[in-house]
Amino acid sequence: MGTHEMEHADDHRAVKGAVAAHNFSVPVKTGLSEERIVTLCEGQSVTTILQIISVERGCAIEELVLVREGEDEQLIEAMLVDADYPHQRRHHVHHVGQVAVTIYYQAGEHRGEFKRREPLEKLLAWAIEVFNIDPSMATEFELARHGQKEELPLTEHVGHLAGRQHELALDLVRGDIANGSCL
Repeated sequence: MGTHEMEHADDHRAVKGAVAAHNFSVPVKTGLSEERIVTLCEGQSVTTILQIISVERGCAIEELVLVREGEDEQLIEAMLVDADYPHQRRHHVHHVGQVAVTIYYQAGEHRGEFKRREPLEKLLAWAIEVFNIDPSMATEFELARHGQKEELPLTEHVGHLAGRQHELALDLVRGDIANGSCL
């Protein structure tokens, strides 16, 4: 390979590396079992994610909000992706508005309004309190969709369970209890 060809190859590698260095892979959760990676370019607004999802869902961008996992504030258009942006953290897309959650336990029920970005862990703590569950028994309880038995992960967001709906019904159930016997 001649000097000119080697310089051209070096230039090509440098350009290719620069392009790769300016793209950021962002994990995005859009539903209960829907998660993917969205690639954003340096300088692009993080809300580009909302533009992509709104087109796919056939809804207006104003009907959706974007939050980073573990944070309360929704992300805004002015937030641009760069090398310092925490792009590795999972981002969540939710519909706007709160969800009216009804939790059933035995013959009772309680209803509360929750932000879509609230994890079920917060709802479980609320349910244990409003149903006056003995604190020593609290760790035995779980949440399930109303009328179902499958335990829901406590890290799941209310909005991913509710989807476009503004209401959600859950059951407070006692999980498997170790009774000390051997099987």
